[in-house]
Amino acid sequence: MNGITALICTHNGANRLTEALRHIAAQQTGPNIPWEVLIISNASSDNTVEVALSLREQLNIQVPFRVLEEPVAGKENALIRGFNEAAYEYIVIIDDDNWLAPNYFSLVYEIMSAHPQIGVLGAHADGMFEVPAPAWFETFQAVYAVGPQNGGKSGPLPDHEGYLYGAGSVVRKSAWLKLLAHGFRFTTSTKRGKIIVSGEDVELGDAMQLAGYKLWYDDRLRFKHFMFKERLTWNYLLRIGQGTASSQLTSIVYYFIFRHPNLTEKDFRFLYNKRLLWLGAQMAKQPVNLLNAIFRREKEGLIDNFETLRLFYNFQTSVKQREEAVRVFRQISELSKQFASR
Repeated sequence: MNGITALICTHNGANRLTEALRHIAAQQTGPNIPWEVLIISNASSDNTVEVALSLREQLNIQVPFRVLEEPVAGKENALIRGFNEAAYEYIVIIDDDNWLAPNYFSLVYEIMSAHPQIGVLGAHADGMFEVPAPAWFETFQAVYAVGPQNGGKSGPLPDHEGYLYGAGSVVRKSAWLKLLAHGFRFTTSTKRGKIIVSGEDVELGDAMQLAGYKLWYDDRLRFKHFMFKERLTWNYLLRIGQGTASSQLTSIVYYFIFRHPNLTEKDFRFLYNKRLLWLGAQMAKQPVNLLNAIFRREKEGLIDNFETLRLFYNFQTSVKQREEAVRVFRQISELSKQFASR
């Protein structure tokens, strides 16, 4: 049914849900837009479920309200559960640190109804900070899912270029069901440890384009992305940078398949190894910068060091993941053939 599912995926989010739900409760939709709240507690060990249910009463949320537990850790698993359980066509992905503007749902309904070709709709996040943001934050704000997307221009993204961050985004459920019907499975997996790996939002956008849908951005869609102090450190940024290299493998596979629709496994191996040589050549051009980046990685605010480190992590991870890249290629290539044959 046309309507909105507010999907909150949270891990141990008991202390973060209040403001997210307060802003959801304040949505100004009118009686013509049906909506619900669906919370997925992802492998939580705190009292997330109990807190969420009590907040429904405290905030007087009158729409259908469900709290489900997904025991398998990983954002992608929480999303799969939420997408499958959603009652409505327009699924708004809300992290537990996202505070939506009061007209968010009404704009989502207007935009998604007017453009049935949209598979994923992206929004503009403004940063809110528990402590003052460091001087380098603005340079890397996109890494934190903050700031405008698509150059701030509302409308479709160029085909097979760019991506939309998952926070605040809207997924069309019928498009998701089409992906499932053709055999889609996530190859990326979210991990939070010494490195921070994600990428499920980028992969979903690529898969939607493979299915013939558009990625779309509307700058009128606004929300606040609250940054806790623990995330505003140089070490946290380094963990993200290292994780980005690990999660980029799937994007590389889609990149080659989009540009070479009839790509064979042999040709993919050739292109992948060619990319490795290119990355190696880029590092060889700057040996001093590379050594400085590796041995001074903890020195806060050295932006050039960070970018050189990302290049190094990219090369290192790409070498280690050569056979994994081939496995992912086989999976996505089969998905592409399924879409082409129907």
